[in-house]
Amino acid sequence: MKESKLYSEFQRLGKVLMAPVLLLPVSGILVGLGSALSNANLISLCPLLGTEPMVIFSTLIKAAGNVINGNISVLFAICIAYGYAKAEKATAALSGFIGYMTMNTIMGQLLILLGIIDPANLQTGQNAILGVTTLDTGVFGGIIIGLVVAWIHNRFYKVQLPPVLGIFNGTRCVPALTVVFASLVGVALAFVFPFVQTGLKAASTLIDSTGVFGAFIYGFSERMLLPFGLHHFIYLPFFFTSLGGSIQVDGQTVEGAVNIYNAMLNTPGMMYDIDISKYVMNGKVLFAMCGLPAAALAIYHCARPENKKKVGSLMIAAVIPAAIMGITEPLEYSFLFVAPVLYVVHALLCGIAYVLTYLVQFNVPGPSAFGGPLLSWIFNGIMNADKGSNWFWLIPLGIAYFGIYYVLFRTFIKKFDLKTPGREDDDTQTADDTSAIDPKAPVQVSDLIPQIVEAVGGADNISGVNACFTRLRLSLKDTALVKDDSVFTKDLGASAIVHVGGGVQIVYGNKASVYKVEMREYLGMEEIRPIASPQCSGDGISAPEHYCLE
Repeated sequence: MKESKLYSEFQRLGKVLMAPVLLLPVSGILVGLGSALSNANLISLCPLLGTEPMVIFSTLIKAAGNVINGNISVLFAICIAYGYAKAEKATAALSGFIGYMTMNTIMGQLLILLGIIDPANLQTGQNAILGVTTLDTGVFGGIIIGLVVAWIHNRFYKVQLPPVLGIFNGTRCVPALTVVFASLVGVALAFVFPFVQTGLKAASTLIDSTGVFGAFIYGFSERMLLPFGLHHFIYLPFFFTSLGGSIQVDGQTVEGAVNIYNAMLNTPGMMYDIDISKYVMNGKVLFAMCGLPAAALAIYHCARPENKKKVGSLMIAAVIPAAIMGITEPLEYSFLFVAPVLYVVHALLCGIAYVLTYLVQFNVPGPSAFGGPLLSWIFNGIMNADKGSNWFWLIPLGIAYFGIYYVLFRTFIKKFDLKTPGREDDDTQTADDTSAIDPKAPVQVSDLIPQIVEAVGGADNISGVNACFTRLRLSLKDTALVKDDSVFTKDLGASAIVHVGGGVQIVYGNKASVYKVEMREYLGMEEIRPIASPQCSGDGISAPEHYCLE
């Protein structure tokens, strides 16, 4: 039971952490485009780009993108506090920011007083964060303070203090307590985190020493953990901590593969480094743009003739977000549960993709940080070719990978008679099994939500509703009440259902977030609370109509 709860909490943390990560594609596009427009080679081809208005434009859009890139740690603190808060989420978010600033201020001042930090001569691991000179804890600091604030908020947001302190009742108490606890965290980290930095540096050195093997393990393990929702814990540490590298840029220490790559984009004449970009999902550009479309084609060709039209629509709808946006789950889930051996083959090919891109120094980071494979290839690859992107390698590697994926998938499907979409037995065929990602599917959201609720044991059995890219994530009181998986895939339009500790994850493709909103509204989980006021009739708690917005 404890293991199940721990797993569920890891799942929840991974979902919450995705909120700030999803902002990175926007910033990546802005920084990549701004860097490309200020590229000397491109300006020589198009002198208009060198005019003052265009120089101002390219500088401003890079600056806009760097707002997110440069403050990802505080965004982690805010988003975690917000995501974990049971109610009054705005107060939690504000407290997350206050806590982050308090922690850094106290930690920095203490280390300055102790003579460990010299503001005029900052060392590796020290930095000025939002104007505060302190020890750079990276995203770890944001995560820690976010979790601390969430605990404070959920424990004290309804607290009733003695009359003399009544002004701090309820949510007003949370920011005040945050200052106190964040100060203690700052003091503790001042002495503890230098050892963490040393450990991370040692781990980074060890991983780097493995070369191509390390690249394979990184890509393979990230895909294998995807079905469990734990893949975030593979790439996020490399994205934002010294595990992903550490360099000096203009006298400032930059840590984390994403941060370093952005620094490279922002610094004229600075070349890409494959030992950095391999952690920003280089390999995903190859398998998402070229490999998975071939897998989809193989699945289509292996479908029964009477099902090819339906399967074709499903595959097209799944390939587009994979190739353009890097959202591969809808396609991967189409064969993950019906043919797990294909997913293992896919994961192995993903690991090999990282190896190949590493060997040829293909420096075009992928979708998790920079807006999707196609946009990454264009903005960061082709338009920044003089930085050593080697973008042209995608063409021969892509052709080869398309062929390899197609041959392997078709061979395995035919040889082992795998029940990929369109090859199901007659008694398991359903006309609606593509509705999860087919925008023309006949199932309507308003009609579907009550059916999903009933299928997971009714409204009383649901304790939480959330969603990620492709999954409707339901926390349940009793998982034994959930109906058979076939009910979800045959009758409720799901691509698959994943059973996790304390709940289920129903794969609905890019409709998952819409279904989350609809279900929360259906269950009365909106961000409202009962208020006894002249504007509300009754006692403010007895019926749904007595709920008022503040």
